[in-house]
Amino acid sequence: MLARFSRTPGRLSLSGQTLRVSSFHTARILNAEETPSSNASKLTKDQAKKREIRRLAQRKSAARRPASDHRLYMPVTKALRFLRAAEVGQPRSQQTLSITTILVSERGTPPLSGNVSFPKPLKDIKIAVFTTDEKQAQIAREEYHCHLVGGPELVEKIKQGEIALDFDKSLATPEMANSLSSQLGRILGPRGLLPSAKKGTVSENLGELIRDSMGTLPYRQRGNCVSIAVGKCSFSDQQILENIIAAQRSMKEALASQKTKKPSLLSQTTLTSTHGPGIVIDFA
Repeated sequence: MLARFSRTPGRLSLSGQTLRVSSFHTARILNAEETPSSNASKLTKDQAKKREIRRLAQRKSAARRPASDHRLYMPVTKALRFLRAAEVGQPRSQQTLSITTILVSERGTPPLSGNVSFPKPLKDIKIAVFTTDEKQAQIAREEYHCHLVGGPELVEKIKQGEIALDFDKSLATPEMANSLSSQLGRILGPRGLLPSAKKGTVSENLGELIRDSMGTLPYRQRGNCVSIAVGKCSFSDQQILENIIAAQRSMKEALASQKTKKPSLLSQTTLTSTHGPGIVIDFA
């Protein structure tokens, strides 16, 4: 025979028997459930810290596994066939190939940043050269075909707005650096085009600096990833592979120079195109 329940304030009826429940006792139980003790709060923080340490260890372990273990892994040459197929019919200017690498970092580790110099640049770089050294100016004009080359007269034309600021990078010899800062600081500075020794864009030997700048691309960690464009679908497999190796070398050098006791680790890297999927490749 099924028991019958009925509820009234302060009472519980079961099969005709009435049990009186103390309202005061019930209130104490509810109050204890709603207000956790300080010990429980401390335990929760400890658990969260342990969970964070455990997850970091798992990410580090995953970073050390070979890329070939991943179910989406392909050798670069095979991955390129799929990505080029995904770009068929798309505008050629949009067919960019990029790598995205996950970084595993300790809390407080500074973001990774650097510059990669590609054997095969993604685009022609327009360089402005500021120098009073005629020999350096001749090298910039005749050997490297720089976009703009000049000294004080070039500075004056830029100040007057006679020359468009359509160049991608500017370099200078030391004797021009101070005058550039005082005269063109407000014009070139906000655009990131002001030469400075700190940025490595001031040198007495501009030939080597220009050569390195022709295919140099800056990168910076965003969140826990670094993304770098490494080529176009029109590039050959060899050219793309060489650019990927250059990016790998640059990132490892940046990791080695990180100002931290425990540098970040390179983890999973995917190669993708503008309209294609992400394919895991060997990189770390």
